[in-house]
Amino acid sequence: MSPVSGMSTGTSTRRTSGPLWPLARSGARAHASALAGTMVVLALAGALLSGTGVLVESGLRSGSGTGDPGLLIALATSFAGTALVLVVLVVASTVSLALRQRQRDFALLRAVGATRSQVRRLVAAEVSLVTLVAVPLGAVPGLFATRWLTPLLVEAQVVAPDFTVTLSPLPVVAAVLVLLPLARLVARLASRETLRTPPTTAVRQSTVEPAGIGPVRRVAALTVGIAGLLAAFSPVLVPGSIGSAASATSAFLLVGAAALAGPLLVAWVLGSTRRFRGGPATVLALANTRGFSRRLTTAVVPLALVLAVGTVQSTVDEAVVQAAQRQLTEGMRADLVVTAPDGDGIDQARLDELSALAGAGSTTPLGLVPAQVQVDDELGDVRAFEALAWESTQVRTLPSPDPGSTASSSALDPEVSDGDLAALDRPGTIALSRDAVLDTGTGVGDSLLVRWDGGAEHEVEVVAVYERGLGFGAFLTSEATPAAQGVEATIDTVLVQTVLVQGGPTTTDGSTVREELAGLGLTVTGEAEYVAAATAGAGADRTLSSVLTLLLLLFVGVAAANTLVLTTAGRRAELALLGRTGATRRQLVAMAGVEALVAGVAACAIGAAAVTPAVLGVGFGLLGVGVPPVDAVTLAGLAGAVLAVPLLTVVPAVARSVRWERATGAGSV
Repeated sequence: MSPVSGMSTGTSTRRTSGPLWPLARSGARAHASALAGTMVVLALAGALLSGTGVLVESGLRSGSGTGDPGLLIALATSFAGTALVLVVLVVASTVSLALRQRQRDFALLRAVGATRSQVRRLVAAEVSLVTLVAVPLGAVPGLFATRWLTPLLVEAQVVAPDFTVTLSPLPVVAAVLVLLPLARLVARLASRETLRTPPTTAVRQSTVEPAGIGPVRRVAALTVGIAGLLAAFSPVLVPGSIGSAASATSAFLLVGAAALAGPLLVAWVLGSTRRFRGGPATVLALANTRGFSRRLTTAVVPLALVLAVGTVQSTVDEAVVQAAQRQLTEGMRADLVVTAPDGDGIDQARLDELSALAGAGSTTPLGLVPAQVQVDDELGDVRAFEALAWESTQVRTLPSPDPGSTASSSALDPEVSDGDLAALDRPGTIALSRDAVLDTGTGVGDSLLVRWDGGAEHEVEVVAVYERGLGFGAFLTSEATPAAQGVEATIDTVLVQTVLVQGGPTTTDGSTVREELAGLGLTVTGEAEYVAAATAGAGADRTLSSVLTLLLLLFVGVAAANTLVLTTAGRRAELALLGRTGATRRQLVAMAGVEALVAGVAACAIGAAAVTPAVLGVGFGLLGVGVPPVDAVTLAGLAGAVLAVPLLTVVPAVARSVRWERATGAGSV
């Protein structure tokens, strides 16, 4: 911070209140090139948060004419949680790096008489100024960019076709309210070490990184690391989707722990390279990584996040699909599965014809009813958050008992762990999956409020709990329960168990029955074909998930590239000194290449180490003991990107810096 006029050396810090903001503006202008990267990251963070806020606000403000807002709110809040964690990690890393490169300025201010409080307030003012300018610049375009997601939301059936996003200043204000305190907190922590040391010592330490980390940082790293491991293995206690979701968050916690303990990890990993004998470029690169471990950690953390986020998301998506396939396969006992080709359901006349076929020994019609289930009765009392209290879903219906029916209860096994599905024969009853039990906080014997097909609220009794919720949905009921409220279920699937007709051509594999059913104008598939088609129907959901994940990866990737460029730009004096002491241009560029490779490998190692417990936890929670379904192609692509980003940013930046030094005569390179 070059301007120091107006800094008071007296006993009162109140005298600095007048020139504080002019000094902050002068400091920002003097270091505009160094702050440009920080502003880019803050602007992208503002766009990400404001876009997420638009989705949340649109869901909360949606009326009946735009469809059910519950799915949109659930999607937006889930995405907001991941985005917020990434924003905190990335913004903290970027702001910390920008201020670390200014430590000499802060130390000089202290040396010429500025008090700790004055420098602290000046840093806070400058960071606030940059944040207040950058965040709205990104947040406002983020409002309008959210419209591009509307086709994907409609295709995934999250919103109705007539959905329009709600635009207001609130998401921009929310982004500022989140990022401004975060940036100020990071600025205070980043300048803390410089301000608490004597001025002359601070000037000396501004060119040489202190060894190790403080006790507070050690404890924080250990605490966050333990929390990450506990989250990773939460499926042991809470199996299913909820435990797996908690396990997925462990990757972020472990990357955060690596960021806190980065200098120690670098010293431990690279300590053995002191005896390495290589060329001058390699020796210089390894010495730099050991001596500037904090700088390396700052560059590595965003790259490790890219690998962790992409791997966790792809693993969760694949594990959910495989778990749904397994649960459907193990829970269905049908030779043939009949569906309506037009998607409008199977009417009663066709059901009667189907049941009358000689080879169709038993038929089990399954229906769907749109419903809203109250998952939080406390939020339901607050009108502004009422939509958050209700979960929109399609409730699977089982056939009501009928003495003349050929329905068979053995055709469907959702793996009941508590209660009895037979109790669904009574109207006003419902069965919950294990995940739904955890979500609603209810169990057998408790009551839930349900709105059948957008109607009035009705109380239903929980009579059973089952385990195969991914395969059969979160809720099961009988046709009689919604029918009692005037809502008819749409029969979309019929499970057929065939029998051998004596003296006839029908076989136990249902070959002739299949032909007869097809003659009724119905779509007939085998069990395996149906399972594959049913799980493939989530393609639109996976596309939406992939796009949202890509947005997060782009944000983190740009932040990582920006961090590497900032780090390299701050080394101009170091490169000039190496040139004066005899290092050639080729050696310096080669040194940058080795450092970039070390950063990429370190990021891959940290990302892999952080994501492994999460992947194991997700696989165990959804699929049980076994090898988790890691997408090798996605993992290889992410690893390649993590290795390429440092090489494509650090090496060109060093080459340009060396050329500039040679052109200006600042160094003998």
